[in-house]
Amino acid sequence: SENLGGARVLRMEGRTRLGLVGLVWVGALIAAGTQAQAYVVPGSFPRDYRQGDELEVHVNALYSNVTAITYDFYSLPFCEPEGEAHVDESLGEWFLGGRIKQAPFGFKFLDNVEKNLTCKNTLDRNSARDLRNRIKEKYKVRMILDNLPVTRLSLSKFFELSKKYGEDAVEEAVDTGYSYIGYEVGGQVHGNDTHKAQWYINNHLTFSVLTHPAEPTGSLSQGFYTGDGTNVGPSDAAKGNEANGDDEPVLNIVGFQVYACSVDSEVLRSSDFEAQNCDKYAKQYFEPGTEVQYSYAVYFQESEITWDERWLPFLHIRGKPMHWYSFIDSLLIALLLAILVASILLRTVNLDIKRYEQLTANDDIGSEDTGWKLVSGDVFRNPPKPNKLSLYIGSGVHVATCLMLSLLLMACGMISAVKRGAFMTWIIVTYFLLAVIGGYTGTRCYINLTRGKEGWRAMAFKIGAFFPGIAISILTLMNIVLSANNSSQAVPFMPMFIVFLMWVFLALPLSVIGGFIASKRDPVKYPVRTNQIPREIAQKPANWLTHPLLLTMLAGMLPFGVMYVDLYYIFTAMFENLYYYAFGFLFGMGIITGIVCIEMSIVSTYMLLCLEDWRWWWRSFYAGGSVAIYFFLYGLSFLFLDSNLVGGLSAFVFMCYVSMMSLVIFLGMGALSFSVSYLFVRKIYGAIKAD
Repeated sequence: SENLGGARVLRMEGRTRLGLVGLVWVGALIAAGTQAQAYVVPGSFPRDYRQGDELEVHVNALYSNVTAITYDFYSLPFCEPEGEAHVDESLGEWFLGGRIKQAPFGFKFLDNVEKNLTCKNTLDRNSARDLRNRIKEKYKVRMILDNLPVTRLSLSKFFELSKKYGEDAVEEAVDTGYSYIGYEVGGQVHGNDTHKAQWYINNHLTFSVLTHPAEPTGSLSQGFYTGDGTNVGPSDAAKGNEANGDDEPVLNIVGFQVYACSVDSEVLRSSDFEAQNCDKYAKQYFEPGTEVQYSYAVYFQESEITWDERWLPFLHIRGKPMHWYSFIDSLLIALLLAILVASILLRTVNLDIKRYEQLTANDDIGSEDTGWKLVSGDVFRNPPKPNKLSLYIGSGVHVATCLMLSLLLMACGMISAVKRGAFMTWIIVTYFLLAVIGGYTGTRCYINLTRGKEGWRAMAFKIGAFFPGIAISILTLMNIVLSANNSSQAVPFMPMFIVFLMWVFLALPLSVIGGFIASKRDPVKYPVRTNQIPREIAQKPANWLTHPLLLTMLAGMLPFGVMYVDLYYIFTAMFENLYYYAFGFLFGMGIITGIVCIEMSIVSTYMLLCLEDWRWWWRSFYAGGSVAIYFFLYGLSFLFLDSNLVGGLSAFVFMCYVSMMSLVIFLGMGALSFSVSYLFVRKIYGAIKAD
C-alpha cells in the first residue's frame, strides 16, 4: 500500500499532467480566437445620414511620430470656431493626451464644396516660430468625422489590394512608418548656396467623404453600443423611410480622406483654383508678418466599402506573421519548461521523498539527509522585512489581476477598440474597484509570514496607498514639466482630482475591507516545525552556475524572451501614436509569460533549496521581479536605438512611462513567482515526515 507521501506525489503528478494538457489547450484556443475574422468592431454601430444633414468635424491634439509630446490644435495659428471649441472626453482620453474639440468648419451631408475660404491670419513672431518648431518635429493634425480618423491613405486602393492579395497587402498601400493618420502641419524646402531654406504651411484641405448605403433593418451591426456617444441605429432611419414613403437615400460614412496642400493665398482667392489638383500651385511660405489664407473643399463619393469594414485599415495588426512566429516559439519554450518542471516533480522530488521515507521506515539513524530535506526545520522561518514583502505581494496581485482582466475583455471585444480612451478608463476604474483583492492578498500574506494578526489594518492601508501613490506622484511630476512646456498632454486639474478622490474614497476603503476579511482567518499551518536556532548556511565551493544571484537573473530572462517581440509593437504604438489592436496576441503572450514565470520560479526555488539555502522568500519574489530589469533595459535600448524620438522632453516622458510599466511588471511577476514558490515549498515538505 502507498503511504501518505506517495499519495501526495501522485496528486502532484496528476496536476502536472493536467497542466501540460491545459497549456496545449490554451495555445489552441488563443490560436483559434486569433484566426477568427470579424470586421464588425464591438463598441459601435452605424449612424445614418440623409441629404443636407449637418456633419460635425472635430480636431484632436497635434501628434508626432518623433516626439512623445502632444499639443493643442488651437495652439497654432489656425482658424477658430465660433463659440467654445470643446467636446467632452472620457477619463482615459485625458491621460492619453487627446484633446478633442470642435473643428473650425463643418459639412452638410452630400453637399460638395469646391472651395470655401474660412479665415486669414497674420503670423506674428511667436506664431511663426511655433509653426516652424511643429513642422520641424513632424507634427500632424488629426481630425474626426463620425468617429473615423482622417487619413491620407487611399482607402479604395487599400481594399482593392486586400481583396486581391490578402489583408497583409496594407504594407503596399501605406508608407512604412504607418503615419497615414492625419496630415502634416507643413514642410520645409531646403536651401542651397543661392537660396535659403523656406518653410510652408498646409493651408488648404481637400476632403473626400466615402459613403455606403445604410444596412437593412436587423443587420449584424444592431445591438452594439456606439463608440462615439450616438445611439441612432440603422433601423431607425429605415423605419422612418417606410413610414414617410420617402425614397431619399440613407447612407453611412465609411471613410474620411484628406489631401493637404500648401497654396499661395493669392491663388486661393482666385477663381482659377482647382481643389482636386491643389498640389500644382505655388506654396504658401511664411515668416513673421505673412498673411495666411485658409480654405477647404469637400467631395462625397459612394464607395463599395461597407460600414463593417471601415475600421479595418486602422485596426490592422502590424507584423502579424512575426506575432505568430513569436507566439509559436513562446509556446514551445513554455512546453519545454513544463517538461523540465515535470521531470523535477515526477522524478527528482519523487525519488527524494521515497528515499527519505525508506530511511525513516528502517530507522536508519546513521544515514544523513542531503539537499533540500536538510533545511526542513528552517524553510518556513520568517523572512526578513515581512511587512515589505507582504506589501509587494498584495500590490502585485492587485495590478496583475487588473491588467489581465482588462486584456481578456479587450481581446474578447467587450471593451470598445474605437472609443477613444475606453481601455485606459477601464484600467483606472477597474484598478480602484479591485483594491479589495490586493488588500486581502497582502494582509493574508502578512498574517502568514508574521504568524499573527497584529497590525493588519496598517498593512491593508499601505497596500491601498503604495502603487497609486507612486503613480500619482510620477504623473504630477510629468504634469508640472509638461505644463511648463505648454503641452496638451498635461492632465488638467479636474481629471487628476477625480482620480485622487477615487483613490482616497474608493480604493483605500476597499483595501481595508479586503484586509478585514483576511484577518478573520488564522495563519496557515505549515507541514513542518521551525527550529528555534537557524541553521547555518553551508559554505560551498564558489560555482557561478549555482550562484543565487545568477539563478534569480536567469529566472527572469526566459519570461522576458517570451514578451520580447510584442514589446516593440507596444512601444511603437504608445510613443509613435499609432493604433494597437493585437490584444489577442498580447493576452496570449501574457498567459504564456505567466506560465514560464511559474515554471522558472519552481526550478530556481528547488535549486536554491538543494544548495541547502533556506532563504528562498525574497529570492523567489526577485526571480519573477527580475523580468522588470530586462524590460527597463529594453526600454532604454528602444529609446536610443529603435525609436525616432528626439528631444529631452520626449525622453523624460518616455522614461516616466517606462518606469511605471517596469514597476507594474516587477510587482506583478514577483507576486506570481513568490505565490507559486510558496505553494511548491508547502507541497514538497508536506509530502515528507519531518520532525
